[in-house]
Amino acid sequence: MKNLIYIAILSGQLCSAQNWFPHSAVPLPEKRWDVGIFQPFRFGVSEKLEYSLHPLLFFVMPNLSIKLSHKDVGSWSTASRHGFFYPTPLLNMLTHEDKFGMISPEFDPIPRLLGLYSDWLMTGSLSPSTYLTIKTGLSAGISFGDLDERSSIDLPLVYHRLGVFYNKWALRLGVDLTGQIAKKLRFLVDGDAHVLPGFDGDLSLEHKGVLIWDKSEHFRLICGYKFVWGRFPFGTQARILPYIPMIETWVPFIDLQWSGTRI
Repeated sequence: MKNLIYIAILSGQLCSAQNWFPHSAVPLPEKRWDVGIFQPFRFGVSEKLEYSLHPLLFFVMPNLSIKLSHKDVGSWSTASRHGFFYPTPLLNMLTHEDKFGMISPEFDPIPRLLGLYSDWLMTGSLSPSTYLTIKTGLSAGISFGDLDERSSIDLPLVYHRLGVFYNKWALRLGVDLTGQIAKKLRFLVDGDAHVLPGFDGDLSLEHKGVLIWDKSEHFRLICGYKFVWGRFPFGTQARILPYIPMIETWVPFIDLQWSGTRI
């Protein structure tokens, strides 16, 4: 049950779509929006500005990010992405002894935590339908109180995402490749590294593979997986997500996404 909760919370990080997919340096066109069941709501404010937030998470983990387009560097589009998230309400919900608990109640309440991040993105065209994005960035974790290191959640993906609050900062690196397979079928593969220098469990390597079927201009089906390998205080661990602990296996991640244009 614990792993199911954590999968539901973080599965929105699996997928992306369109040439202006979330990790691309290309913002959504002006007045264009898209949203998925597990993916963020994104809106193109102008040709150079896009904002996004996770609506399902917002009331338990307030979050917001903006993407700012910058001057091209040669044939590469460039942008910066800046955001914050406030995980304290969600973590306090998980601080119990019962089946929904992932943090011992001895650490209740979790202090106020504010996560900040900034990324630099560069996207280039390898062919008329294939795009490569290179990204690098920094994360900072601010704790407005004493945060006990024993309150960490030692699970793949979660441990290193929240590790920034124990380590105070982290380095983010990654590369994405997206392209066309058929008229209505596209792919996305990526690789990411989260580095927390000096932290006990200082590295997480992540990879995802996604197929995107564009049923129409306003609806698409997304299916994929995510592989995670990380260092932990107890050693290393690897897992393919989504993972169902009751049957000790994984199933493909499926999401539905809608998009449109505000008139």
